[in-house]
Amino acid sequence: MVEIVGKEKKILVIAEVFAPEDFLINELVFHWKKQGRDVSVLTRNPSYPEGKIYNGYRNKLFQNETIYDVPISRVQFIPGYKNNNIIKIINYLWNMILGILWGIKNGKAFDSIYIYHTGALTFSASGIVIKKIYHKKVTIWTQDLWPDTVYAYGWAKKGINKIILDKFVKWIYSNCDNIAITSPGFESVIRKYCPSKIIHFIPQWSSTAKLNVKEKSQVVEYPGSFNFVFAGNIGKVQNLENVIMGFDQFIKDTTNKEIWLNIIGDGSHLDFLREKVQENNMANVKFWGRVKAADIPYFYNNADVLIIALANLSIFNLTIPAKFQSYLSAGKPIFGIMEGNVADIIVKHNLGWVAPPDSIADIAYLFQKISCSNSEILFEKTQNMEDLLKDNYNRESLIQTITKLVFS
Repeated sequence: MVEIVGKEKKILVIAEVFAPEDFLINELVFHWKKQGRDVSVLTRNPSYPEGKIYNGYRNKLFQNETIYDVPISRVQFIPGYKNNNIIKIINYLWNMILGILWGIKNGKAFDSIYIYHTGALTFSASGIVIKKIYHKKVTIWTQDLWPDTVYAYGWAKKGINKIILDKFVKWIYSNCDNIAITSPGFESVIRKYCPSKIIHFIPQWSSTAKLNVKEKSQVVEYPGSFNFVFAGNIGKVQNLENVIMGFDQFIKDTTNKEIWLNIIGDGSHLDFLREKVQENNMANVKFWGRVKAADIPYFYNNADVLIIALANLSIFNLTIPAKFQSYLSAGKPIFGIMEGNVADIIVKHNLGWVAPPDSIADIAYLFQKISCSNSEILFEKTQNMEDLLKDNYNRESLIQTITKLVFS
């Protein structure tokens, strides 16, 4: 624990998402509060991932609440952003405008700003405006790489679009006093916008709790004797269409029909995938839908192999998704269907298997190879995970590093 000395700084955390939405920032903020730190949060009204207001809340222009003694200020969102890109863009801009207005009115009260950047970078603008007006220190911890993520989702990478995005991203990063990234691959991209800044690599830690011996006795009833499991957001970029096609090719050629592919979660691509499986009579694929975050560790624990997949785009090849650390904590072998940083880590540390994301034949072959692996092979990979988790993704040391950066 970092010792608090002298007058405690008053910190404003700016995050597009916050409790009751389930993100890593919740754990960090509540940890700081338990330390006795003076921390407040600026966020939007809770709506992720459905794009509609949570039960018990109203989507008011501005509202305040307190969770575990942490003051939280919320701004309005535009409903329906989940499946409509135009509404999504309007929502980002609306959140940004309301955040800036809130910051102009209230920013003077804080000594320092901490931006938790996941998703749109636009909400971070409120922190930069506070810095400009009130001369406050700003630290940003970047989980998502703009503008590359925007381009990956189809935004034209040319003309006025590129000019506006480049200038906006440069304005954000060049005005941050501290920049931290969750993947080393981000540095070369961000460096273009702020050549002289020091960039700190601080990876995410596991967002799922590790089960104790007693809890492990609770069993999730998967349909097969050997179960592959994907858990998380189900969007187009997760490349699950290729995963399912590879599995379908494998399952049609194998005599062991007790092997299943389980897909847990919700997202914009879920209905498409369900229809594809149904229309093509694909066997042994089960969609579980959304499950409670508290139940995810049980799903991990009762899986045989966990799947992490991303489309073959340069931005995603640079990314280390938070899911990866959660999989490490679960201690189950990983089947990576992707290129880039995570694939390299899986191979280097012998954590599982890797298939190129665009090759259905390779994906099918590895489904076959993995399902035939003996217990000694699986156990070796889980032991390697424990070592990597302890050495590189230790929760306590990572929180301490962020704390020193923000509160120094």
